Amino acid sequence: MEVIIYGKAGCVNCDKTRMLCQIQSLPFQYLTVGEDITAEALQEQVGQPVRSLPQIFVRTDEGSTYVGGYEDLRTHLRQLTATTA
Repeated sequence: MEVIIYGKAGCVNCDKTRMLCQIQSLPFQYLTVGEDITAEALQEQVGQPVRSLPQIFVRTDEGSTYVGGYEDLRTHLRQLTATTA
C-alpha cells in the first residue's frame, strides 16, 4: 500500500498527513498542487470540486482509491487495522 498525498506548502493538515505516514511507516508520495499537478487535473482525478487540501489516495495492487482528507485517512487506517486484527 502507498499513500498519495496532494498538498501545498503551509498546509497544516498536509504536514500532519505526512507525519502520520512516517509514524506508521507507510510509504507515501507527496505531490505539490500547482507544481506537480494543476488544480484542474487534481479535480478531474478526484471526480468532484476540490475545496481543501490535502487530497489523499491509497494505491494498492488493485488500483487507486480516493480517501479524502487527513481525518478521512485516519479513519481509513483505523478500519484497515480493525479488519486485520
